[in-house]
Amino acid sequence: MSPYTLDDYSSELGVPRSDVASRANKVSVKRLIARNFGRAAQSYDAAAVLQHRVAARAMLGLPTNAVVNRVLDLGSGTGIHSVALADRYASALVTGLDLSMGMLQFAQRQHSSCNRVRWCSGDIESLPFASESIDLIFSSLAIQWCNLERVLDEVSRVLKPGGQFVFSTLSDGSLHELNASWTQAGESGRVNQFAEFEKQQEIIHRSGMSLNSMSLQTEVVYYPDVITMLRSLKALGVNTVLEGTPSLLTRRKLDVLKDIYESLRELSGLPLTYQVVYGTLIK
Repeated sequence: MSPYTLDDYSSELGVPRSDVASRANKVSVKRLIARNFGRAAQSYDAAAVLQHRVAARAMLGLPTNAVVNRVLDLGSGTGIHSVALADRYASALVTGLDLSMGMLQFAQRQHSSCNRVRWCSGDIESLPFASESIDLIFSSLAIQWCNLERVLDEVSRVLKPGGQFVFSTLSDGSLHELNASWTQAGESGRVNQFAEFEKQQEIIHRSGMSLNSMSLQTEVVYYPDVITMLRSLKALGVNTVLEGTPSLLTRRKLDVLKDIYESLRELSGLPLTYQVVYGTLIK
């Protein structure tokens, strides 16, 4: 279930109505994200070619000699990376946190034999953990759904001094082929936009944590056709639009999109590009 209720943002609390509406909208978006990822739980790992590739590269930044007793996996999804963290740190207790109860229930069923992993429903922007209680936080392709400043505030709060935050996220330019094709087809607001790499660097600089490493890498996934691409995005739960409400998708609009996107075809198929940020911060 969602950690939010609309009653939390009632105008009776003395919050201006405009702020109530804004906050309620954020709650609705988070509920939608949780619902879409929950629906995708069964199909996620089979479709998550990029996600597994990125997580493996992000894990190259994990500490090798540090004493690690408590590990937190933010946006743990199906739990595959939480279990990998438990295997890597044999004496640590790992907590997989996700907004989607559907994902958490799937992870619990799939990894019931791993007794050093606990599953927790929660919001990355408001972590349900005590201050300075975690040695290591890992997150791969999850915090792009959040406000980065709030995420870093919470990460800094719950990390012990000397603790590390190892992460991957997305930056501006991700899904640009799909966005450009939709725009040419006369449709706007169908593809999420992500913060520029430089803006993310600025926010991290202001977080008070030390930047150990941060890099930007282009990742491309190829699809045989547009329908397969769109189905894959839905299977991953990433079809949520964070801002605005796209118009109804008709067969005619989809046919126009397919014709436009076809002009981008390469030998490997239809490309979909992601701009992936890899980073390691130390408190």
